[in-house]
Amino acid sequence: MADYKTPGVYVEEISTLPPSVGQVPTAVPAFIGYTGRALKHGKNLKNVPVHITSLLEYQEVFGGACHPGKIEVKLDDNNHVESVGFEKRFFLYDNVRMFFANGGGECYIVSVGSYEDELNADAIAEGIAACKKEDHPTMLLIPDAVLLEKSADCYSLQQQLLMQCNELQDRVAILDIYDGYIDRSDKDVVLDFRNGIGINFLKYGAAYYPWLQTTLSTSFGFEDIVLKGSDDSELELSTIVSDPSAINRLKEVIKDLEAIKGFVKDPMGDETSLKDKFFKVEEDKLNKKDELVHYLTVLKDLVTKIFELRDGGTIQNNVLANELNVKTNPSSNLANVIKGVTAVDLGAGTGIINPEADFAEYELATVKPSPALEGIEDEGTLVLKGKAILKKSFEDLVDILVSIKTDAEKIKDHDDKVVYDTNVMYKSIVNEVQKEASKLPPGGAMAGIYAMVDNNRGVWKAPANVSMNSVVKPWVKIDNQQQEDLNVDVNAGKSINAIRGFKGKGTLVWGARTLAGNDNEWRYVSVRRFFNMVEKSVKLSTNWAVFEPNDANTWIRVKAMIENYLTNLWKAGALAGSTPDQSFFVHIGLGSTMSPVDILEGRMNVEIGMAVVRPAEFIVLKFSHKLQES
Repeated sequence: MADYKTPGVYVEEISTLPPSVGQVPTAVPAFIGYTGRALKHGKNLKNVPVHITSLLEYQEVFGGACHPGKIEVKLDDNNHVESVGFEKRFFLYDNVRMFFANGGGECYIVSVGSYEDELNADAIAEGIAACKKEDHPTMLLIPDAVLLEKSADCYSLQQQLLMQCNELQDRVAILDIYDGYIDRSDKDVVLDFRNGIGINFLKYGAAYYPWLQTTLSTSFGFEDIVLKGSDDSELELSTIVSDPSAINRLKEVIKDLEAIKGFVKDPMGDETSLKDKFFKVEEDKLNKKDELVHYLTVLKDLVTKIFELRDGGTIQNNVLANELNVKTNPSSNLANVIKGVTAVDLGAGTGIINPEADFAEYELATVKPSPALEGIEDEGTLVLKGKAILKKSFEDLVDILVSIKTDAEKIKDHDDKVVYDTNVMYKSIVNEVQKEASKLPPGGAMAGIYAMVDNNRGVWKAPANVSMNSVVKPWVKIDNQQQEDLNVDVNAGKSINAIRGFKGKGTLVWGARTLAGNDNEWRYVSVRRFFNMVEKSVKLSTNWAVFEPNDANTWIRVKAMIENYLTNLWKAGALAGSTPDQSFFVHIGLGSTMSPVDILEGRMNVEIGMAVVRPAEFIVLKFSHKLQES
């Protein structure tokens, strides 16, 4: 209380309400895996949890999907696709896409490496450890772990997720089944998972089977496909189709496109960056005419190289050759650029371009000196103004180079589509490749469903009997009998949630259990996640009481705060019972939860019990005959 000494009127505000509990977010996954890059404002974000709220934000920081590289397509003796294999495959990006497609909002991305790196269990383990320092995530996923060569490495990483969840007690792990696209009749991947995951901390994990055929696709072309026969010998598609003309044209365009890409990347042929070649000027030439000579020489050489590409016989395809002629004819942007460069050369009197002999088709002899340089006698001013014009000319030339490559790519894509539309075998191959590329583990989609259900119904609603977006069908079809063993594991209680297709309903999540399927307390995902939410919310909201007097006044405030919070949850339908007293209890006080020794040792014990609603997993309808009464 203030010690008043000066006469007057004073105001004191008296707190009459207890503090309130702020509810923490419940559906914030952390995706750990490989990304295209991990840079933001020049800062390397490898093994740094980065918060994002949209796919666009992800792409700005981490890039997009991984190009599959060479795609090996094996054909059987009847030339039907037998198998598809990708040179490179990563699942994180597509899992994030599925997360947002199924209702996800905010999430964290932990990049453990780029697409140039080899998949490595130790790298993913470092990403898992990095998540431990971030308090916000409530779900953990490692979609790339199922791509590891050894299943044991995947299971070990999943065990690390469960261990972290148990240690922090504020998150759960959504686990994918290794080889979860295989039917159990061919290989019991579910049994392998149950054997590999162990028995520790199962109440913090949920697993889903099978993998999904999604609507997502990958980008590739004819040049990426490597055909192999049943004897593993390499095949040419043009040799096994009746009319190879369109294929041969496409192969010609692909060869020319590679030449154009190589030229645009290194037009001077000396493996020096074009930007460096233009802008790096020797110090003794700066602010002198020699500086303009440097710029003009580079520009002249670059245009000369473009002419050599056009006239040197490198480009064989007629359409590409015609397009290059259009890009370089006297009415083209290139002609305007070289005329502007010539005007600067004439105005500065540097003599790099000979209007009578160089680039004759552009009739440079008619070009007048640049008006911007007219009458300038000071060499420094002349260089400054001339450099500004030549810099713009350089940028225009770079744009022309890019447009040459872009147009060539469009022509190649057009010819690729012609082959696809006219060749049944190629169409079949492409469709099978896209189908294989659409195969994904369900973790990302499930994280999105968790978020959607939490936002619409509440974390206490089981994330099941919900349809999945951007999904064609489960990769493996499951019936009731097959699901029995998934849902109820008589050996160790490790329940696996099924994803099933239902006629007229689509693909539904048809399971709501944690891996602790035999544990009556923690059997259901919704119960586990509800307790996580309440525990963390109350924990954070009780910080104000640390070092407060450990007496009845503080106890009453703490109890009232928690009871108000739980009452609101009861009203929302999260707790079972017709009255709050039947739904929960909060005990605190001397002789109730604390002894005098506890108080002497600075402990304030609070006991909270909650009757959380549980899902109606088995609805049994009982019918009987009723005898006629009249």
